[in-house]
Amino acid sequence: MPRRKRETVHVPADVAEATGMIAEYVALERSSALERLAAKDAIDRVKAQCDAALVEIEAEMQPLFEGIKAWWEAGGRTAVAKGRKSAEIANAKIGIRLGMPQVRFARKVKVGDVVVWLRSLRWARAGEFVRVKISLDKEAVIKAVRSEPEVAKQFEGKLTVEQEEEFFIDTGLDEAELRTVSTAKASEN
Repeated sequence: MPRRKRETVHVPADVAEATGMIAEYVALERSSALERLAAKDAIDRVKAQCDAALVEIEAEMQPLFEGIKAWWEAGGRTAVAKGRKSAEIANAKIGIRLGMPQVRFARKVKVGDVVVWLRSLRWARAGEFVRVKISLDKEAVIKAVRSEPEVAKQFEGKLTVEQEEEFFIDTGLDEAELRTVSTAKASEN
């Protein structure tokens, strides 16, 4: 696959031209932020409407579910399932099924207690049931390499701590201010 050539960019010739380009960039960033905020507000409104509708629907569903379950347990199963665990009624399959398996601890027994107990056993398979996650603490490495030369020497050839400079344009747009502008525009429409 041949490499695509980058589009040529216009480079300002002087400070005045650069100032104009930066002003255009700030205006575009502002427009972009306003669009994102408007979209977020619209999504939030739709989600709120959906949540309100779902609360009502689920409030209607709950007593129906409980009633059907009570009927099933009281004898509905024998009437329609005929020895099976489920039956097809009104385009729905109802019945009982096994849920997801769960590990439940005996009273007053905690996960840590079981882990300590398993690690203390002289059982070859005990390790199969204990999961240990080991990872590199990168923040500690950065801090130590920068402040302690002997630590940096230990890591020599294995890793380095790098921090690259990157170009930025901080438009200084205040999101709270933009939100009020976005809200004002939304109320006009």
